[in-house]
Amino acid sequence: MEHKNVPIMRHGERCESVRHCRWVDEVIPDAPWVIDQSFLDKYQIDYVAHDEDSYVSGNHDDVYAFVKNQGKFLPTRRTPGVSTSELLERIVSGYRHRIFDKKLAKMGHAELMAEGSDYDDSRPPSGRASPLRRQQSPAVA
Repeated sequence: MEHKNVPIMRHGERCESVRHCRWVDEVIPDAPWVIDQSFLDKYQIDYVAHDEDSYVSGNHDDVYAFVKNQGKFLPTRRTPGVSTSELLERIVSGYRHRIFDKKLAKMGHAELMAEGSDYDDSRPPSGRASPLRRQQSPAVA
């Protein structure tokens, strides 16, 4: 995604989580980044909810300016302590402190354990690449 940082959740997972929001009537998976009146009419959209930041794209200083000017924009608020950045910080910290090693072993992924890897804070770094660094998987967790 070129508009923000790489998302942690896959697109389908994001759509499914939004689908469970009590204010959502319908999820439109292939919605364009910049919407116009024809899009609002086609899907009978009453309101567009998003954070209040301005998102620049192409010749638009704010991709939500159109719906803001119509009074159809509902700004969302972030829940303190609930963010991708904080979740990643907790996961990485837990990993480095080997909190997840037993679970990884139980799941059959002992090769991902921190113990004995470059991420094991209890031993000096070896200079070798850990399994996490070698993986070339898509940017999803």
